[in-house]
Amino acid sequence: MTRMVPARVLGAALAAVLALPAAGGAQSLFSTRGLGVPVAPLDARARALGGVGVGLLGWSGALGNPAAAAGVARRGVVAAVQPSRRSVAFGGQEDDLGGTRFPLIQAVQPLGDRLVLSVGYGGFLDQSWAVVSEDTVILGGQPLRTRDLIESEGGAAQARLDVAYWVSPSLAVGLGAGVYTGRLERVASRAFPDTNTIEGYESRAAWNYSGPLIAAGAWWQPVSIARLAASVTWSGELHADAEDDASGDLRVKLPLQVAVGASGHLAPRLLAAVGGRWAGWSSAADALGEPDAAADIWEVGGGIEWTGSRALNRPLPLRLGFHYGKLPFRVRGATPSEWAVAFGVGTILAGDELGPRAALDATVERGGRGDAATTGLTESFWRFTISLALFGQ
Repeated sequence: MTRMVPARVLGAALAAVLALPAAGGAQSLFSTRGLGVPVAPLDARARALGGVGVGLLGWSGALGNPAAAAGVARRGVVAAVQPSRRSVAFGGQEDDLGGTRFPLIQAVQPLGDRLVLSVGYGGFLDQSWAVVSEDTVILGGQPLRTRDLIESEGGAAQARLDVAYWVSPSLAVGLGAGVYTGRLERVASRAFPDTNTIEGYESRAAWNYSGPLIAAGAWWQPVSIARLAASVTWSGELHADAEDDASGDLRVKLPLQVAVGASGHLAPRLLAAVGGRWAGWSSAADALGEPDAAADIWEVGGGIEWTGSRALNRPLPLRLGFHYGKLPFRVRGATPSEWAVAFGVGTILAGDELGPRAALDATVERGGRGDAATTGLTESFWRFTISLALFGQ
């Protein structure tokens, strides 16, 4: 959010961030652009089956379709953690970086036979990154080494309350409402590591996020072994309110999002899933100060799940999937893309005749972002998602 920069030191540092020669430990450097990198609020199963999380047979934790929880028979909670490791290449320089996200926590509570309440908190935009640059300046006729560090920590998340209604065994609808929340802090500092007589300096700025969202969705099972689903999410303005008078506030029109998905059994123990999402991020371009700073984007994904394997006398579903999509904020006039292939595995730790009481799922993804010929910045990554679901009586 380059327009919110308050101080000259921070402003100059952020303007030059993509020209810095080295990256420090952080999240994706694509987070430096616009409002950051979108974060999908999904559990490990949904990540392995295409990364869209709409239209999956069998409940999976996700803040996508408000109708998804319809049919859940008992209360439960699912939480996911997502560590990652990236290799970054820019301007002939390479470095490794990493970080950990907590993309989702969600609880469901049946209210009778047909109504299910779902409360969730999940990721939306990640703006965590750090870059470091070393140089030499002349002071008093003598060369002096400098070390500049720019750190950005935080981002926007979403809190949702969804109500799903099971109209019939083949049809469910859902409505949801929520708010965007979160905090961003940016620090630009300069140190002089070779001397104790000259003190370094730093500039700090911070903003708090708020904004509304409303979602609606449905799923339909024309036959018991296949499901079709769709959802739409409307978002109002994202307010970024500065914590100090020297910083500027920002108002950004967030995108309308539309997602569709389907899944079905190709064989009794083989499930296939496919899905897609469109988001109108071009609505944010004017607020970011550049007419082409943001673009409408789309993403697609799919996967298969085999439930015929077992280990230690427990079910051990195996999953294989793919995902491809565009990132909303342009780099050097180009719209970066992201791709990933995924392998996942799950196990039921405890269960009964109604289904699992405790389930553990894990997914590993190998992928990349950017294109050296167009953006000049590329990343390859390993991303791990681990989720645990617990259900009561």
